[in-house]
Amino acid sequence: MKVLLRKDLAGKGKAGEIINVNDGYGKNFVIKNGYGVLVTNEIEAQVKAKSESDTFRISEEKKQIAGIIKKLEDAEVTIIAKIGDNGKLFGSITGGDIEKALVEKGFEIEKRNIVLPEPIKAIGIYKVKVKFSYGMAGEIKVNVVNQ
Repeated sequence: MKVLLRKDLAGKGKAGEIINVNDGYGKNFVIKNGYGVLVTNEIEAQVKAKSESDTFRISEEKKQIAGIIKKLEDAEVTIIAKIGDNGKLFGSITGGDIEKALVEKGFEIEKRNIVLPEPIKAIGIYKVKVKFSYGMAGEIKVNVVNQ
């Protein structure tokens, strides 16, 4: 028997999936307890159409992200900071500072997507990783200069 899961069912599948189960298990547990419904041709067609539209949407989102990553590789942001007599920065450059510089360049990237192992504390050019959905990532060049 084919059943469309309405809720996650441990060891069987996640909500929205169509699974095959024994008739007794399907009727007496899955359907009776509201974990799923019996699959008809109409339901199967709806699930297939939704899956195809999700696949298309994800493909389009990945293309957009790839375009942003390509633009990031070509871009460089400059952050002006004050340094002390010892050559170190007063304070440090954080993801928030890089986010502001990216917004000025026209990029809509949140600071939580900027990966800094530790704040930048010296003048120089740094490659900073920017992560996106679907495990995609890019790098941007950050140039920290003296005021």
